Amino acid sequence: MNNRVKSNTKEAAFSEKDKRQRRGQADKLPPRHPGWNLWQGLFLILLVNLVELPLGWLRVSENLDTVAGFLHFLAVGFGEGIIYFGAIFALMLLLRKPLTYLGFVKPRWSYWILGVVVGFFLFVSIGLLGNILIKFLGTPAPQSFTEAVKGVKYGWQFYILLLLGGIIAPLKEEIIFRGLIYPPLREAYGRGKGMLLTGLFFATLHFDLVRFLPLFIGGVVLTWVYERSGSLWPAVLAHGTWNVLMALALWVQR
Repeated sequence: MNNRVKSNTKEAAFSEKDKRQRRGQADKLPPRHPGWNLWQGLFLILLVNLVELPLGWLRVSENLDTVAGFLHFLAVGFGEGIIYFGAIFALMLLLRKPLTYLGFVKPRWSYWILGVVVGFFLFVSIGLLGNILIKFLGTPAPQSFTEAVKGVKYGWQFYILLLLGGIIAPLKEEIIFRGLIYPPLREAYGRGKGMLLTGLFFATLHFDLVRFLPLFIGGVVLTWVYERSGSLWPAVLAHGTWNVLMALALWVQR
């Protein structure tokens, strides 16, 4: 009789443990209930743009082939990153949510490899797709980052651009689109539609009609990396690898 009681007790303990594990898996990142909604995320983006407007940061940078124009481009890039990081950190404080809710958790080592592989995949596939679209839609106006790379005259300029394009910009965009925008979309529409809508936001907010489809696909793939790994870091690594490879290709083409 005592053995049966002990056996039932152990089974109940194991059952409760399994339930806790399932609950933990169900609540893993990206969070099912992030604690903020899409409109709060969009309001934060609007707020940052309103701050940048009087500073003249929303205009396309000019004279990127000069040192003065290059330094202005860097000031805008790094300054925008600081403003976004500060605004998102303030939002998390107001919501009383830890930064882990944005995806700042340590992933398994295999997901670091996934990030690099996806970055190479995006560089090759999106590049090929872009070349095909150019034949039908024409050559789009070059992006500011492209112009900055082409206008580089000194090695130190290129290294700083790698820092901006390979770390600062990917980190900023992944926090915004995957960390902030995707979780409420996932909660409202599920994983599949949430990924597609996040990719749509990612492409739309770049304001580039010719590059819309490549950016949409890239946004969906990066969101999949975040969903798959449960961490923002592999998506940041994939995005950064993509940007760095593009910068290197532009540098070689000079």
